[in-house]
Amino acid sequence: MKRIGKFFCAIGFLFPLLVLGAGSAYGQVSVKASVSETTIYSGERVSLSIEVSGDFNNVSRPDLPEFGNGLRLLSNNPSTSRSFQYINGKSSTSYTYSYYLVAQNKGEYQIPAASITIDGQTYQTDPIKVKIIDRNESAQSSGSDTPDIFLRLDVSDEQPVTGQQIVTDVVLFFRDGLEVNSYQPVPGWKAEGFWKEELQNTSRPQATSTVINGIRYRKARLLQFSLFPTKTGELEISPYKIIVSVRSARSRDDALSSFFGGLGNNQRQVELSSDPVSVDVQSLPPAENSDYLGAVGNFDISRDISTNSATVGQSIEITTRFNGTGNVPLISKPEYQLPDGLEVYDPQENSNLNRRNNKISGSKSFTDVIIARSPGSYTIPEKMVSYFSPEQNKYITKTLPALNFEVNENADAVAASNTPSALPVSPVMGLASWTTPTSSNFLSNWWFWVGILLPIIVIGVGYWQKSFIQKMNTDKAFARSQKASAKASKRLDEAISLSEDGHIKEAYNMLQKALTGFISDRLTLPEAGLDNADYVQALEDHNVDENLVKNVRMLLDKCASISYAPDTTHAYLKSHVGLAQSTLDKLKKVL
Repeated sequence: MKRIGKFFCAIGFLFPLLVLGAGSAYGQVSVKASVSETTIYSGERVSLSIEVSGDFNNVSRPDLPEFGNGLRLLSNNPSTSRSFQYINGKSSTSYTYSYYLVAQNKGEYQIPAASITIDGQTYQTDPIKVKIIDRNESAQSSGSDTPDIFLRLDVSDEQPVTGQQIVTDVVLFFRDGLEVNSYQPVPGWKAEGFWKEELQNTSRPQATSTVINGIRYRKARLLQFSLFPTKTGELEISPYKIIVSVRSARSRDDALSSFFGGLGNNQRQVELSSDPVSVDVQSLPPAENSDYLGAVGNFDISRDISTNSATVGQSIEITTRFNGTGNVPLISKPEYQLPDGLEVYDPQENSNLNRRNNKISGSKSFTDVIIARSPGSYTIPEKMVSYFSPEQNKYITKTLPALNFEVNENADAVAASNTPSALPVSPVMGLASWTTPTSSNFLSNWWFWVGILLPIIVIGVGYWQKSFIQKMNTDKAFARSQKASAKASKRLDEAISLSEDGHIKEAYNMLQKALTGFISDRLTLPEAGLDNADYVQALEDHNVDENLVKNVRMLLDKCASISYAPDTTHAYLKSHVGLAQSTLDKLKKVL
C-alpha cells in the first residue's frame, strides 16, 4: 500500500464542507443546500451553502427563510463563488452562495427550504436537520478518558444473510489540534468467515466534522472493504490495525502530550487498532420451485445460444450471464437438462469485477460447449433460476426461455460416405502361367538385415538412455520439465482423494499446485514466490492458445476463491479436476 502524505489536517477550512442537505434537480439544473456541521455547539458559527449548477443563463440571489430561535443569520450578503466547465461538448456553470449562522439555543431544529429563481423558474432546496448542544454539559458528561485519536470499523449491515455484501469502512477519528500526515495498514488482516474484497477509491481521504459524546472530532474514511459472510451465526470481524504519522500543534503541557509521550510539535508514529465488530448472519430461506445459484444481491440473468442451426460435429455454445451488484465471485454454474444425442465438453467460466463506486459489481458468465452427433431438432428446456435480494428480503426468480436449434447432416461427410469403397481390381482372365523359382542372394533375406540393424539400434537406445539419465542428474531445468507431467497427475489424484475424505479446501489447494507446478516446471519459472497472474502472463508470453489461457485463469481463480464458496461438493471438484487434466494434456503439446 502506498503511503499517503498530508492527506488531511485539523484546520477546518482546508476540507470541503460536509454535504448533508439534499437539493432539487429539474432538467439540467441542480439546486442543493448543505451545512458544515449538523451537530453544533451553542454559540458556534456554522456555514450554510446553496449551490446551483447546470446549464442556465440567469440566476437570482437565494431568498432565505426565517431561521427561528435556534439559529441566527449573521449577514444577508453571501460570499459568492463561480465555476465553469466544458466537458464532452456540454457546458456547465456552478454558483455557490455561502452564509454564516450562529447557534443560539440547544435543541433539535430544521433549516427550512430556501428559494432561488433560475431563468424565471423558482426552485427550492430541501430542509436540513441540525442539533445544537451545550458545550459545557457535553464536556462534563463525556469524562476525561475519551481518546484523542482512534480507529473504528463501520459496517453497512449488522444482520446480513449468507452471501450478502457488507460494506465495511475503516474510519479514523481525531480531535481538533492534531494533524495526521500519513497512514500505513498493518498487513495480515484476516476476516475469518468472510470472502473479502478491497474496494478501490481514487480520491484521497477527506476529513469531515462530527460530535461524539459531546466532543468535536474530525473523521476520515481511510479504506473500504466488501465482506461476504460464508456461514451463518455470530461472526466477528477482527480488529483492523494501522500505523499513523501524527503531529500535535499544542504545547508540551497539553494533556495530549501524555498520550503521545510528550511529542509536542514533533511527528510520531502511533499504532491504532479498531475494536472487533460482531455481525449476526442470518440463514437464507429455502428456495421454492427454482434453482438457487448462490447469488445474493441484485442481478440480471440471461442465457443465449451461439447458433440456431449447426451441422453434425460443429460445436455450439450456451452462455449464461449474470450482471449486477453482489457476491459475483461466489455465483455457481446452473445445470441444464440436455437432450440425448449431445456431447458435452468442459465448461468455461469468466468473471469481470468492478471494485469502484463503494461496492462490488460486475459480471460472470458460464459457457457450456456441446456437439451434436446426429442430425435433428433439439430443445433445451426452459430453466427457472433465482437469486436472493437483501433489499426486498426475498428470492427473485428468473425464467430462462427454452433454446431450440437444428442440426443438419455434414455435406462433406455425406459425400465421403457415398464414394465407392471397392478397390479397382479386375479379375484375371485366361490361362495360368507356371514359373520355376530361382535362387536368391542372402542379402535379400530379412533376417540378414535384422541381424545387422538390431545391435545398432540396441547400442543407440542404450546411449540415449545413458545421456538422458545423465542429463536428468545434471540439468535441473530439464529434469523439472520431464517430471512435470507425472508430478501434476499425482497431485490431481491426491486432490480427488482429499475431496473424497471431505477435505474440499485442501483438495483445491492441491489442484492449484498441480497447475502452477506444471507451468513453472515446463517454463523453468521460480518454484515459489509467484501469484496466479504471473503464471497466466507466462503462458501469454509463450503465445499459448487463448482458450487454454482462459481455462487456466478460470481454474486458478476458482482455486483461490473456493475456500469461501458455500456448499462445495466432491462432484463439483471432480468437474474441475477433469477440466484441469484436459487442459494439462493440451499444454503438454505446446510447452
